[in-house]
Amino acid sequence: MAIIPQLQFFSWEAMQPLGDLERLQLVLETIPDEPLMRILEDARGRGRNDYPVRAMWNTVLAGVVFQHPTI
Repeated sequence: MAIIPQLQFFSWEAMQPLGDLERLQLVLETIPDEPLMRILEDARGRGRNDYPVRAMWNTVLAGVVFQHPTI
């Protein structure tokens, strides 16, 4: 059986000393979500904007980074 080596994108040891807000900032700056945001905002159109798409998306990402069990 062949063993396929896994590439590491970052060192976990480099992430450990970061605080929660630094990790969230790193995620928000790194994820290429602009095309997704444009699609979702276009799909919403001129509907009610009680919950802006970008704010909701950032909330979901923050929940994952902060390891919240529910959103």
